[in-house]
Amino acid sequence: MSFIEDIKPVLLLYVVGDTLTTFCALQTGMFYEGNPVLSHIFSIYGYTVLIPLKIGFMFLLYHVYKNANRYYWNITRYAVTGIGLLATVSNMAVVLNG
Repeated sequence: MSFIEDIKPVLLLYVVGDTLTTFCALQTGMFYEGNPVLSHIFSIYGYTVLIPLKIGFMFLLYHVYKNANRYYWNITRYAVTGIGLLATVSNMAVVLNG
């Protein structure tokens, strides 16, 4: 399998889903970024800095793909997908209830 094939769920949930729902949730004014590091970065550079951060994370993920054995790669990609799913669902709850 290729890198792109392997990360389709990551792209859908962690990159696109989390990014879009984070932007929407932050626009409601009823939501704040719970990650203190990201919250600090957002306060300095604004929310759009999330896009280059996600792109940078994809480079890091590609490094893991190329250098880790298949077992650790699978743990990594499934964990990131799970985080993306949780973040997207959490953000959607704020957007729909806000």
